[in-house]
Amino acid sequence: MLFSYYFDTKKTHLLNCHFTVLQFTKKNAGVIDVMFSAEVSEIMNGKKKRKEMKVSTFSFAPSSKDEAKHDIDFSRVRYAEQGKWIFTVTNNKDEEQKVTVGLITQSANKNPIGMDIYHDDDFSAELKANTLAILEKNYIAPVLTQTLVNAQFEQPGYPEGFFSVSGTYNKEFQMYTVSDFIQEFSEAIPEKAKFDITLNLAPSELIKDKNEVFSLMIENLGTINLLKNGLEYKPYNGSSSDVIFDQYEKEITEKDFFNNGFTTKSFIKLNGDGKGNLIISYNGRNISVTYDSQVEMSKITFKGTLKPLSDSLIDEEKEKNNPKNWTKSTVDDIKVVYHK
Repeated sequence: MLFSYYFDTKKTHLLNCHFTVLQFTKKNAGVIDVMFSAEVSEIMNGKKKRKEMKVSTFSFAPSSKDEAKHDIDFSRVRYAEQGKWIFTVTNNKDEEQKVTVGLITQSANKNPIGMDIYHDDDFSAELKANTLAILEKNYIAPVLTQTLVNAQFEQPGYPEGFFSVSGTYNKEFQMYTVSDFIQEFSEAIPEKAKFDITLNLAPSELIKDKNEVFSLMIENLGTINLLKNGLEYKPYNGSSSDVIFDQYEKEITEKDFFNNGFTTKSFIKLNGDGKGNLIISYNGRNISVTYDSQVEMSKITFKGTLKPLSDSLIDEEKEKNNPKNWTKSTVDDIKVVYHK
């Protein structure tokens, strides 16, 4: 079932609410489980500008002869005050079973000029209202999760927003080995929004007699510096006195983070609560710090530490800034979401 709202006569700008049945499963006592996806997407000039999707399952008990077998209701809401489009799928046989997914978008924060409805002929559909749902006076819009980055390296080639000068693809593990990368977000994390930034990152080169391993900087948030003996966090525009240091009991090794595949210690997570409290998780440890929640964040920059250079270099400064002279790490599965 597809509800396609259009904002121009040529239908180059669309807001789609899409329900797709993925699987039917027969269970005991005649119960049927229906697995489905619910997706909201904004399309401009044939390209998905943004989308959110959830997969869920509704259960249906056996129906009487005159009763619809699998009665599912769809409602669509545009909440202009917060720029939200909200698509709700409800099991009318059990209204506790409900899925809500939506987009926060200013480019589609206006009334559409029309709507097309498409449905699979294998299913019976009844149009109860050809309009957006009317909001009650005390309506409270749900908190929506918005995906800004979902970088998967399942095949060679950089996903949208990702760039590296040094990147080499590992086909066996479907990941990149890099000494540098930049990941730009599709749009900025808004101020005062809860957010999660996650990725797998494993150092694959450690320099003898050098403590530094790599740095990971999130614009307007701060910089994480991995050392052999601990983790440093420096807030954006902070001074040396603002640095938080989490010391490890023993020095790290490459196999701590990658051993025939990423280990659990390679998982980095930054969780901001939208109120200035930040939890950083890495190497199986958590540190709690503070950050400025009044700013937007839109980019991640990674840099390996500088390798020892030859004494005979003509232009030492140039070689210091060359990623081929920085230590390597492996990266995969970069995700950035916010909740508002």
